[in-house]
Amino acid sequence: MTVNTILRFSRATTPEELSTGQWQSRATKLDGYKPYLDQRWQDGCTNAWKL
Repeated sequence: MTVNTILRFSRATTPEELSTGQWQSRATKLDGYKPYLDQRWQDGCTNAWKL
């Protein structure tokens, strides 16, 4: 990773801030699960393995 990537990740306060750039609008297999994942994140579950 470059220094700029590390700085961007360290300054992010929401998951959405981590997904910027050319891939942001591309459909993914997770799209159907995003509302659930967002709710779990808001509930305090920030462990990716558990999500």
